[in-house]
Amino acid sequence: MRGQKTFNEIIKDSGISRSLRRWRNNSLISKRNDCLIARYYYYATLKNKCYEDILRHIMSEFFLSPATIAMVVQQHSDELHALKQRAPVLYYFQNRWPHLKW
Repeated sequence: MRGQKTFNEIIKDSGISRSLRRWRNNSLISKRNDCLIARYYYYATLKNKCYEDILRHIMSEFFLSPATIAMVVQQHSDELHALKQRAPVLYYFQNRWPHLKW
């Protein structure tokens, strides 16, 4: 069939082992979760958004499902409480993640 050779060369014979493609970098996941928690706090506290709006924003920014977002927030609730106690101002977020629009 036309195009099958290209498919086999690119997809099937990529030389990347199956286990390597499924590997997750814990350091990057941790950084993502830190940023996600900061965004959650930002939308909830500084923007005064409701839970559904927060989920909608975070889903579009991080490409995660609502269940995954809820799981991350639940697992990092201590960090969220620490942020609430510190009550950082907008400059803290802008300085820590300058590539995001705060």
